[in-house]
Amino acid sequence: MFRFFEKKQFQLTVDNNLPIQLEHKETILNGAVRSDIAFPYSCKVGGCAACKCKLVSGKVKELTDSSYLLSKEDLSQNFILGCQSIPKSDVVIELPNNPLQQQECIGTIVEQKVLTHDISEIVVRLDVAMTYVPGQYANVSVIDKSYPARSYSFAHTCNADGSSSIAFFVRAVPSGKMSNWLLSSEALGKKINIKGSFGEFYLRESERAMVCIAGGSGLAPIIAILENALESPGLKQAKREVLLLVGGRTQKDLYYTDQIESIRSSWAGKFTFLPVLSEEPADSNWKGLRGFVTDFIEGAEVRGSEGYFCGPPPMIEAAIEKMVVSGVPKDNLFFDIFSDQSK
Repeated sequence: MFRFFEKKQFQLTVDNNLPIQLEHKETILNGAVRSDIAFPYSCKVGGCAACKCKLVSGKVKELTDSSYLLSKEDLSQNFILGCQSIPKSDVVIELPNNPLQQQECIGTIVEQKVLTHDISEIVVRLDVAMTYVPGQYANVSVIDKSYPARSYSFAHTCNADGSSSIAFFVRAVPSGKMSNWLLSSEALGKKINIKGSFGEFYLRESERAMVCIAGGSGLAPIIAILENALESPGLKQAKREVLLLVGGRTQKDLYYTDQIESIRSSWAGKFTFLPVLSEEPADSNWKGLRGFVTDFIEGAEVRGSEGYFCGPPPMIEAAIEKMVVSGVPKDNLFFDIFSDQSK
């Protein structure tokens, strides 16, 4: 009699898995993960495109505009973001057949290099070499702990035949079990599970100038991209003009400046590195830029450039807005949102 008030539930089929029943207003990604279906993801907030999938049949409601992350070709082929799509009917989904996403190996934490008061470089020796595109990330879980898996970007370029040693920049998140364990003395020498590689953040083949913006541990994929460009055939990519803006609160948040200077000195084209501090005391000895890192987009000539951004959501949103206002089309903007997960 009261069927009008019943909450609609639909079925989801992913590749060759058996159909599952979704809960009311549940996203495709959440339903798949809840049902133990292997579905790649990272941020869960529509900021990384790791959960990109093809809508084979059915209809969905998209929670956000996916055109920031999906190319025109992706959209024309019915690709959607699993984390931002709620079915409006029974749906069939097809995951991209990407061999890089099917790698899994065991790693041993062999070094913890302290970079700042809350960020360390975690170096991991792998039992099997892993191949990835610089800018991408891996999913990390602890073998003998029940901590939730977390995603970390590769901090350096990849060897041509795969890398048997990898590194991540890890920030200690308040109450974050995984991040604080990785930075603890207990983790040194321990084994972790590595799955990869994921993400759509990588250097596009182009001659356009690059505007790179990083905040916190978001510097990791930027370093990997720049290192990879230096190794590109004929240094073609390293001839592109680069503006690298790195944001921090105070001087104690700045790190890897010597390594950046080394990259800058080896770069064939013009390379400008500008650290920006937002909360540095007015009476300190800091002679550099002050304010929000995205404030300095407006003073630069960015029209015709490409943007590569990594950091917290407010930084990414401001960077996109200011680049678009400055005349850079959204198709030329690429980013990876680093969202803190405290559990």
